[in-house]
Amino acid sequence: MSTFRTALRVVAGHPIYLALYVVFLSLMGVFVVGDMGVATSGEKGGYAAYEARVAVVDRDGTALSDALAAWVSDAFELVDVADEPLALQDGVATGQVDCLVVLPEGFERELLEAARAGDEVPALEVAYGQDVQAGALAAQAASRWVSLAAGAAALEPTASATEVARLAQASVAERAEVDVRESEGALGGADRLATYLNFSTYSVMSSIVVVAGVSLAAFQRPELRRRTAAGPVSPACLSAGQVAACLVLVVAMWAWTCAVALASCAGALAGTDPALVACALGSVLPFALVPLALAFLLAQLGLSEDAVNACGNIGAMVLSFLGGAWVPLSMLPEAVQAAARLSPSYWVSQAVATVLHAEALTPDLAAELGTNLGIVLLFAVTLFAVGLALGRARRRVAGAA
Repeated sequence: MSTFRTALRVVAGHPIYLALYVVFLSLMGVFVVGDMGVATSGEKGGYAAYEARVAVVDRDGTALSDALAAWVSDAFELVDVADEPLALQDGVATGQVDCLVVLPEGFERELLEAARAGDEVPALEVAYGQDVQAGALAAQAASRWVSLAAGAAALEPTASATEVARLAQASVAERAEVDVRESEGALGGADRLATYLNFSTYSVMSSIVVVAGVSLAAFQRPELRRRTAAGPVSPACLSAGQVAACLVLVVAMWAWTCAVALASCAGALAGTDPALVACALGSVLPFALVPLALAFLLAQLGLSEDAVNACGNIGAMVLSFLGGAWVPLSMLPEAVQAAARLSPSYWVSQAVATVLHAEALTPDLAAELGTNLGIVLLFAVTLFAVGLALGRARRRVAGAA
C-alpha cells in the first residue's frame, strides 16, 4: 500500500504533464473532429468559394487581351495595379494580389499564329503573391481560357480576333450541371465518434507512457532501488504496487477520454445504438493497457525522464499513424498497410470502426470485436512480459555486482 500511495504522489507531482498530455491533447482531438465536421457538412446555405485577387497588366490592348481581362474580372476579384515595376513588385510582395498576369505586346498576334500553325501557344507571364495556392489556381484558370481561345482559332482559321474571343468566352462558360445533395449528417455522430477515438490513440498513448513512465522510473533510481532491496518487501510486491497505481491512471485517462468524446459528439449520436457506443468507448480501455505496458518496459530499462518523454511522443505518433489517425490507411502504400497490422492501434481502430458502422450488436459482431481487442491485449501482455524479464535480469546483474 505504501508503494501504491507513493506512486500516486509521484504522478500528482507532475501537474504539467497531466495538463499537457491528458487535458490538452484530448481537447485538441475535439477541435480536429469539429473542423472535420464543419469542412465536411458545410453551410446549409451553400458553398462560398474563395475569390482570388488577380491583377491583369494588358500591354497589348487588343480584342483578345481585352476579352481575357474582362473574363478575369468576372471570374475573380480584379485588382487594379499600375503598370510600373515598383507598383507591380509591391502588389505581389505585400499580398495585395494573389496572381499577377502580364499580357505583353503581341499577345493576340502570337497566340493566333501559333494556334493556326499548330505550334505551342506562348505561356502566360504570371507571378504569385503570398497565397501561392490561390494564385496558382487563378493562373491555371487563365491558362485554360487561353487554351480555349487557341482551340477556337485553330478550328476557325478565318475567324477574327473578336470572334475567337467570343468563342472562347462561350466555351469557358460551359459547365457540367452538378446536383449537390446533403447527406444526413455529412459527418454523422458515429463517424465523429470514430474519428475522435481514432485520434485518441495518440493522446492516450503519449499521456500514459509519459505520466506512468515518469512514476515508474522514479522507483528505478539507484538510491531508491538500494533502499527497497534492503527492505522486507519483495520486488514482485513493489512492482505490483507501482502497476496498480498506474492502473488507476489508465482508468482515469480512459474515463476522461470517454467523457470528452461524449461531450463533443453526444448531440450527433441521437440515432446510434447506445450499446454500440458503449462498445466503442470500451474498446479504448484494452488499448490503454498497451502504453502502460510500454511505460513499465521503459522503466525497467532505466531510461531517464527525457528519454521516456521522447519515446512516448515518438511512439504515440508512429502508432497513431499506423492506426489511420492522421491519414486513411487506404491512401498509403500496401507495405505500410501491411506494417499497420503489426500495431495495436490498427486493431483498436478496426474494432471501433466495425462497431460504430454496425446496425446492432449481434453475436458475430461481438466475436469480431473480441478478436480485435484480444489482439490488442496480446500486445500489452507481451510488453509486460518483456519488461518483467528485463527487470529480473537487471536485478541479477546488480546483485552479482
